[in-house]
Amino acid sequence: MGGFVESESNLSFEPDDTAWIFDDAIACNDAYVDKGAVLRGEVVVCDNAYISMGAVLSGHARVEDNAYVRGAVLNASARASGFSMILNDKDTMGVPILSGHCAVYGKVSGDVRLTGSALVISGEEIRNDTLDTLVISGKNRSVIRDSSRDELASQQPAPSPPKKQKGCEMSR
Repeated sequence: MGGFVESESNLSFEPDDTAWIFDDAIACNDAYVDKGAVLRGEVVVCDNAYISMGAVLSGHARVEDNAYVRGAVLNASARASGFSMILNDKDTMGVPILSGHCAVYGKVSGDVRLTGSALVISGEEIRNDTLDTLVISGKNRSVIRDSSRDELASQQPAPSPPKKQKGCEMSR
């Protein structure tokens, strides 16, 4: 089974909730894991951190302080601290993926990949609400275009407005 909790209040025990803590992962203090979120490896979730909505944490990732992770993926040594928020985009279904030694103290949402030593400072917001993937690696930024955006969709010609009839005016 695996995983460690400080108390039963760290993990949801709702009958239909599939949230789980595996391996040597730890949830402690007032941290809470629910709604299908999964902790694996040697992850630590502590303080008042909240992990939810299918988020997956693995490797040596750490979520602490008052951080909120919803539907995102954190692996390797990624860290969320302070009042950070790492959120999937409910409209585009974009999922943030953090890896390497990146750290988030601000807000990240949508299809964003933070790798290497990328840093999002407190008060900074990285938001991607497009179909493309925003990649931030250290100080470098790039975009991976979604292939569907390069396809031309067939369009029906717009209906033409009705033609005005020319008439002659009669005067009396």
